[in-house]
Amino acid sequence: MLIQPFHSKGTPGTEAIVVVFDLEGFSRFFAQPDVHLYAPDYLNVVFNAVQSIWSIERPYWLTEELDQPIFRADLREPTFAKFMGDGGFYIWTAPDPLETITEGFKLSLLQMLWALKRRFWVVTKHARDVVPVPRLPERIRFGVTRGTVYGLRRAGIEEPVDYVGFAINLAARLQSYCREIGFVASARLMVQHAQKAAWHRVTATSIKGFTAEDVYVDFDEFNELDPKVRKSLFAEIAAAE
Repeated sequence: MLIQPFHSKGTPGTEAIVVVFDLEGFSRFFAQPDVHLYAPDYLNVVFNAVQSIWSIERPYWLTEELDQPIFRADLREPTFAKFMGDGGFYIWTAPDPLETITEGFKLSLLQMLWALKRRFWVVTKHARDVVPVPRLPERIRFGVTRGTVYGLRRAGIEEPVDYVGFAINLAARLQSYCREIGFVASARLMVQHAQKAAWHRVTATSIKGFTAEDVYVDFDEFNELDPKVRKSLFAEIAAAE
């Protein structure tokens, strides 16, 4: 089977929020005997958990035990979604080209992604009910950013069949930047009311193929890093005088 050629003219660049996620240990999971019989059921559990973030109903994995209240407003389905083998990515564009993505949406999405990362053990426990193998991925990692994306079209098809752009590449790099940290969101999202007790703003200094990037990371995971790892990957941001 061949990849069909793209139309020479794609969509104009548009502002977007991009989320890339990865399942840590998915390769080890897939190395178990006959796991291909159960992989679809496992992936369904994971994708249902991720996609419940923008569901009307409260996700089963979200309880009141988290340290921070979760703000769920303005959430909506993504413009584009794609399975990536051991994870996936999602793109949200503004509802109208003349509009911008709201502060409420950005904050809600980040809070819910952070909450799912913290509560992923509940998803793993749920998966054990349908996946009879001993080793399941224990952690999920999210990379999130904001930027311009461009849709790729095919002849006769108006809607984009895929997307390219700086923001997609950066989100993928952030997801894998520091394996000990499961939530890395670019400060390009310009979230004015970031959860100061839950997230820590630092500079990621060594992103492969990119310049330094200010990011929000999970506060507890950042503090638990080996000091040598922290120094090699991050720099503190000086407080404004």
